[in-house]
Amino acid sequence: MEQTLLIAVSAAIVTFGSVVLVFRLQREITMRSRGEPMWIPWADWLSFSSTAVALFLVIAPVVVAGNHDPWSSVARSATVCSVVLLAGYPAAILSHYRLLFGTKRSGPYTNPEPAEKALVIATALVAIAASALVALWPLLHE
Repeated sequence: MEQTLLIAVSAAIVTFGSVVLVFRLQREITMRSRGEPMWIPWADWLSFSSTAVALFLVIAPVVVAGNHDPWSSVARSATVCSVVLLAGYPAAILSHYRLLFGTKRSGPYTNPEPAEKALVIATALVAIAASALVALWPLLHE
């Protein structure tokens, strides 16, 4: 059951991340054709990182090692990390476009926008902390 749940969560994350990547590629190609500057917003790195973690630290270990420790522990910990990274994405991308935080800012956009930068860093730190907590949980309760 646990493996199925980890794979299902990771598959959803990978699907979302793939859609974000396609959207970003289309947008940046359009920006280049208009002569506009191209960049990948910091917020998108939350989605890309979440996808990579889900693929390489959840799906691959579960497929290769099954439910054998230490890989099952890595997969659980990585799933939490991936979920937290993705959970921070909506607020960060809205902040990049000044739709959430920074609505009073004017002038050209920067990459990253100040609120976006803070949200990306905070999300990454929470993801690392949550992942570490899940990894250490069995040791703390022996």
